Amino acid sequence: MKNALSKIGLLIILACVFSSAFAQNKDQGGWIWQNPRPVGSSILSVRFAADKQTGWAVGMDGVILATTNGGFEWEQQTAPLNSTFSSVFVKDNRRAVVAGSRGAILYTENRGKKWLTADTSGNHDHLYDVTFVGKDYLNGWAVGTYGTILKTVDGGATWKRQDSQTTEHLLEISFSGEQRGAICGTNGLLLLTKNGGATWEKQSLPENVTLSGIAFLSETEIIGVGQGGLIIRSETGGATWEKVKNFSTNDFLAVNFADAKTGWATDDGGRCWRTSDGGRTWLPFAIRTNPRLSSLYFADDYTGWAVGGDGLLLRTDDGGFQWRRLSEGGRESINDLFFRDKSTGWAVGIRGRILFTEDGGDNWQPVFSGTTKDLNSIFFVNDERGWAVGDHGTVLRSINGGLSWGAGDSGASEDLLGVYFISPTIGWAVGANGVILKTTDGGAYWQPKLSDSSAWLEDVKFIDEQTGIAVGAGGTILRTTDGGETWSRIKTNLKESLNSATFYDAERGYIVGAKGTVLRTRDGGATWEDLETGVKTDFYAVSAAGRDDVLAGGEQGQAWRTKDGGKNWESLPTITSNPLFAVVYHGGEQTWLAGGGGAILKRVADLTTFRIARPKLPPILQIAPSARKQSKKPIVVVADDGDILRAVAPAAAKKP
Repeated sequence: MKNALSKIGLLIILACVFSSAFAQNKDQGGWIWQNPRPVGSSILSVRFAADKQTGWAVGMDGVILATTNGGFEWEQQTAPLNSTFSSVFVKDNRRAVVAGSRGAILYTENRGKKWLTADTSGNHDHLYDVTFVGKDYLNGWAVGTYGTILKTVDGGATWKRQDSQTTEHLLEISFSGEQRGAICGTNGLLLLTKNGGATWEKQSLPENVTLSGIAFLSETEIIGVGQGGLIIRSETGGATWEKVKNFSTNDFLAVNFADAKTGWATDDGGRCWRTSDGGRTWLPFAIRTNPRLSSLYFADDYTGWAVGGDGLLLRTDDGGFQWRRLSEGGRESINDLFFRDKSTGWAVGIRGRILFTEDGGDNWQPVFSGTTKDLNSIFFVNDERGWAVGDHGTVLRSINGGLSWGAGDSGASEDLLGVYFISPTIGWAVGANGVILKTTDGGAYWQPKLSDSSAWLEDVKFIDEQTGIAVGAGGTILRTTDGGETWSRIKTNLKESLNSATFYDAERGYIVGAKGTVLRTRDGGATWEDLETGVKTDFYAVSAAGRDDVLAGGEQGQAWRTKDGGKNWESLPTITSNPLFAVVYHGGEQTWLAGGGGAILKRVADLTTFRIARPKLPPILQIAPSARKQSKKPIVVVADDGDILRAVAPAAAKKP
């Protein structure tokens, strides 16, 4: 879910996302985005008012973002319902309309301070696009699944269904004036109207492919873009069409015109295309990181905005030749997260990404790792000494609190997926093909240990210098009682992959895995019992704040919690639909989730009305309070993180 979804791609996602509970809005779920910002959800549509300052962007997980300074700063607004919003139309600097899943249409007349729910006459079909025409934008249409066409004549407060004479999914609608309109849909469908939608006629296209975007340039000129690099053009109001050569096979995702001559389109290869002659010829321009931009909007020949996956917001001031990033933070997936206390934490992810925070995640600093290999696990034994492991036997270690990192010699070529240290010198790493490594010199050198398993080992945990477990594919649980020198397999009768393990104390521990699998031990891992959760989705991470208080994260941004040792589990709604690969749960607001698309979420409300006291643990397991007093910076500054360059707001655009 790293990239933006076109409306075509959304058809696949709808069946999964819309059938489950929606992620909550910012003030309903008790979570805040720490990375990326302002949000990490996929943004699906963006539009601006004529003043070029006021705009809205909407997307998955109930996201509605608003700006009053050209996009340099955004605030998240609260909707009266939870939905995925696919389209936004901006009338002026006070009025806007959004449309989305399950027939949701919202409108505001006061800059988004309050969003009202429109009357859609009981429609529950998902809506993909909304548009308005006329002097005061009273007439509007929304289109969606199963041939749905809704029309309003009162500015969007009430809507009535129109007959489309099709059950194909309708993806985008464009009008020239109040009478002539066009709708593109799945399986090569194109609908045209000359009477304001009173009737719609099917039109044959040059090729039987799906158009993803359509735009009227005048009453007779229409441009359509779609699959396989298709660009088509009509000068007869849609009666006849010609294909425009562009020598591309990439699917086009969106199209927008500032006037009858100048337009832009995006494709799934991460390029932005520009035309200056009404769509007769197009030139491509590469965008750094090749993002899939699901929507773009230009206010004039120079000023434009585009949006995409993982909260990506872009702006151009030179007509699309160069784009600058309005959103903050990295969008590479976070594979693991580690906090020693409420302030100091680290995160690792794909392409060697390491992040560091000393303010509880309010600010994350990139740290130079010296590798481009994916990093899968991170662990700190105290404030200064930490380790990270990753693909192709990558081992990194730090002796200064993660401000700089050096490579260790693992002697392995397998992907390493889990790491754990019991002291500053003794630690273990596990990974692909049953590999188990041990170090006794702080991670400088590692020795392989016989596991007698070829399963992918996803995680490793120890409760003392002698006793530990490793878990992995096919229900694999390995246990050692001699410091990892030898390992024995524990029978589980499970075939599901086991992805993560945690111990709260020397006796109580939990393992989570695929298809809602949860195991519990009461004897330090010697035996495990299978707990019925009623959850069918995969769990990827688990953390315990108490013997009986456990939090697990998994697919589609789902988090699940038990307060009674696993007897009962309750869903904890989040504000993302990205998979959650890491969970840190120390109790109350000391709770973080991380995962796909660089997502890092922090809890801002207690999960319980009481604080669970932590037991007296052996010193080796305790999380000691941090002694760090002064703010620290990475030794090597990451001047260029490889992402799209950040936009710099002019002084006039900055809020006081």
